[in-house]
Amino acid sequence: MSGPLPASSQGPPGPDGQGDVLGVYLAALAARCGRTGFEAVVAAARDTCAMLAEGHPAVLAGPDGEAFGPALQREYLALLAVLMTGRCDLEVIAVPTAGGRPGWAVVEPGVAADPASAAEVRARVAAGEADRVYALGLLEALHDGD
Repeated sequence: MSGPLPASSQGPPGPDGQGDVLGVYLAALAARCGRTGFEAVVAAARDTCAMLAEGHPAVLAGPDGEAFGPALQREYLALLAVLMTGRCDLEVIAVPTAGGRPGWAVVEPGVAADPASAAEVRARVAAGEADRVYALGLLEALHDGD
């Protein structure tokens, strides 16, 4: 995401007195991604929301393949943030992942704007990722020993 939507672009007030945040966000998403990318991002978000609504754990991932690369992954996460919070001012920042694949974190605008705060988030994510990879390695070693 490139920052919050300007107040003038939030559309007419909805039933709660707020602008049509989702509608405006989806229009901007379609303009950024084109039809194919927009449909892939919305389908991935729809499937994730359906899994969560049914009480299943959801893996935050879109369809496999090159067509759902880092740019669409970032848009997918940004859309989920809007759907879950109703806010368009959150920022998506790059974070480290195992294997060098791009990863993302949704943060408050102040965190994204402050290099020290963003670095702290990245360090926490990297530590959590290292712990996850280590635990998976232990589980695989135990399974291989059976």
